Amino acid sequence: MNKRFNENIDKKIKECLISKSDNASVPENMFFKIRNEILKEKEDKGVFVMKHRLLKPKTVIIAGMLIVATTVTCVAATNHFAMFSSSSRQTEVKNFPSKDKVKESAGFIPKYVEAFNNGFKFNTFNYSNNEIRDDKGAAVEKYKGADFDYTKEGSKKNQSLTVYAKKIDQKYLDEDTLKNTVTVEYKGINIEYTSNQYKAVPEGYKPTDEEKELQNKGLLQIGYGSDEIEVNQNQTVTWYEDGISYCILNVDYTELSQDDMINMAKEVIG
Repeated sequence: MNKRFNENIDKKIKECLISKSDNASVPENMFFKIRNEILKEKEDKGVFVMKHRLLKPKTVIIAGMLIVATTVTCVAATNHFAMFSSSSRQTEVKNFPSKDKVKESAGFIPKYVEAFNNGFKFNTFNYSNNEIRDDKGAAVEKYKGADFDYTKEGSKKNQSLTVYAKKIDQKYLDEDTLKNTVTVEYKGINIEYTSNQYKAVPEGYKPTDEEKELQNKGLLQIGYGSDEIEVNQNQTVTWYEDGISYCILNVDYTELSQDDMINMAKEVIG
């Protein structure tokens, strides 16, 4: 894939989105979604994959599947910044990585575990390329993240549990807490737990009054751009330690309780 091909793709997508902007509201990740589909036709390698890092209440892609982000995201930004992230399946590692491997890939060494006491075991490791942009779209910060996926016996295809770690300045994190956030202090670190329902819907979907009320309470998030309606039950625990932002995102492992999630965070903290 040559540089001119990439530039032509970018130009055509931007022109298309601009031409439609008077009649439609385009999610911030739509550019990447369209571009990914074009590149898949070109190479069929799925090289460009958006991960769960966009900001509330944006629509995001996890492992190439369009879903909705939790209201408390793994890396949230202030009102003046937005964060974008991408990763490649080609750099995915299936063997539990050494600290040297993690540092080589992500540029830093976060805390991470091979297995949790509740049965979740390491599945894959990957790094992500991340970018903070200001309200004008200019990049103000670029950095890598370390992503650790876990699974357990009997897991279903739609279920996932991932630990995200990012070496990021705390000034870029969202200080606002949601109404349904539960905060637990552990070894001087604040662990924030949030749960909500994530509903991916097609463009043009109109939320009901009940859904709007749930959105206001932080119990539901709706993301636009899916081909069909999909619903996920999400839980997150987030914390910040030694210059690193951590998040454990649980999608559809509904058997995990609030205490289970918080205990997993404590296991990572050590």
